[in-house]
Amino acid sequence: MGHRHRAAFALGLTLAVLNLLPPVIAVADQRMLFHIAQEMLLLALVVPLIAYGAGPALGRHLAIPIQPLAGILALNISLFSAQLPAVVNAVSRDRLLHAAVQVLFMVGAFIFWWPILRPGLGQAGLTPIAKVGYLIVASVPPTIPGLALAFSRHLFYAPYRSIDDQQLAGLLLFATAKLALVTGTFIILWRLLAPEAEPPDDDDRRTAIADAPPPAPAWYASLDSTLPSEPAPARHPEPLSAER
Repeated sequence: MGHRHRAAFALGLTLAVLNLLPPVIAVADQRMLFHIAQEMLLLALVVPLIAYGAGPALGRHLAIPIQPLAGILALNISLFSAQLPAVVNAVSRDRLLHAAVQVLFMVGAFIFWWPILRPGLGQAGLTPIAKVGYLIVASVPPTIPGLALAFSRHLFYAPYRSIDDQQLAGLLLFATAKLALVTGTFIILWRLLAPEAEPPDDDDRRTAIADAPPPAPAWYASLDSTLPSEPAPARHPEPLSAER
């Protein structure tokens, strides 16, 4: 796990713990807008940080394969369940139950983000274009409860007695789904079109052992040696011819 992964995991885990503290939950129970803001903070920031930071460790040791359909179902089941009037009314009266629902919501959000943020695991990972399509498909269902609350004329939740508060919460839910889509698509396309891949962290970079140069052929080594001197040809004295 490199420096940037550790930093992302630490920040995400810190925000998750702060988000589950009783004072924060008490504030979230005061208005529907704060309740939705708490969930959207988990969905769009906290869980992606945790998934990105834990990706290298989980990818090496657990290698969790999550299909895109499972991620989309996990996101929408947890999101729709958290907006049910019976669930909202129950968690507003019990802070421990509120914290438990938030943990389950984080699990569903993690399952959704994992196919996008996990490190490459062989050929099973999504391609960049498939990730964009995954985000587009996943962002459609959350707009339904968002629009339903934004244009509502009746109160759905007993603890919150303001129609304006309910409409603002719906707008926030709708806007967060679209913002996550636009932001995720921009990051994926930017990394796809980048001239070079993202440089690895110092901790992720394994020390490469330089390849040993191939052995030189025998004739190459002989070039550096001194050539042996050729023996001088033997000279035989010519016989003197008889004087004429």
